[in-house]
Amino acid sequence: MRGKATALLVFHQAKPFNEMKAALERLAVATRRAHTLAAACRVLSWVDPPLLVFTESEFPDGNWADVVSFSATASSPVSVIVVGREIDTNLYASAVEVGAFDFIAPPFDDMDLGHVVRCAADNALRHRQAAKSACCAARQSLPIAVKSWRSA
Repeated sequence: MRGKATALLVFHQAKPFNEMKAALERLAVATRRAHTLAAACRVLSWVDPPLLVFTESEFPDGNWADVVSFSATASSPVSVIVVGREIDTNLYASAVEVGAFDFIAPPFDDMDLGHVVRCAADNALRHRQAAKSACCAARQSLPIAVKSWRSA
């Protein structure tokens, strides 16, 4: 992982938010909070959204699946980590199946969380680089396509 990781925390409840924020701060991850799905959607629409999204399972206007779904349309690729109140294999399987990068539950051990953060951030960065490369390749081939079209 290059540079400083950034994370959006989609948490309505204070206790799990405070625990997650403290754990991420120990790992030098800059955080921003969204209390609702609507607020999370606004942040994910930014030109340069955070690399990571940590979301609790339920909040007033949505749930983790809504966050995963909207994250797929973010302006740049992000990795979503669903945070449960306890280990729940059904929620884990559902989250990964729907497109979340991972599922975690407290307690947030620095070593384990650090591994998840590094892997998730690297994943988002790889996807961003691939999207950037595809965009550059499309720009480079556009003059060729126009030239071919004019000569036809």
